[in-house]
Amino acid sequence: MSTVFTASFITLAIAGIADAGYLVWKHYRHNAGPLVCPLDHDCSKVTESRWSTIFWVRNEVLGLLFYISMLAAGLMVFFMPGLALVSLPLTSLIKVAAGAGLLFSLFLLWVQLYKIKDYCFYCMLSALINLLLFVNSFFIL
Repeated sequence: MSTVFTASFITLAIAGIADAGYLVWKHYRHNAGPLVCPLDHDCSKVTESRWSTIFWVRNEVLGLLFYISMLAAGLMVFFMPGLALVSLPLTSLIKVAAGAGLLFSLFLLWVQLYKIKDYCFYCMLSALINLLLFVNSFFIL
């Protein structure tokens, strides 16, 4: 059963990379056209707001780095399960990182709803992925 959760953890991390990677690509490729929101909203109102960076680093870049690290951790657990079972710091780090990612996503959702008063489909998708990563982190190890 743990293998199923590990595989879904890896799949979720890849989905997060695709989501955050799309936002990074759209931001830095100025000739790529406007950000397309499948829910008929102006996602750029959120992604270009004053809340779109923390310590001068864009949120989507932080998200991309987070998902890459979650993918690396998931692959380590999948391909080296013995290491994950004996390494308390690795298992704890995955849970803490997934929890921190979820808390940051919840904060950004709050900002979207109460400060910006608009939402971004990709940000909401990222929050859902982070919630599922957090839940999975307790079952893969």
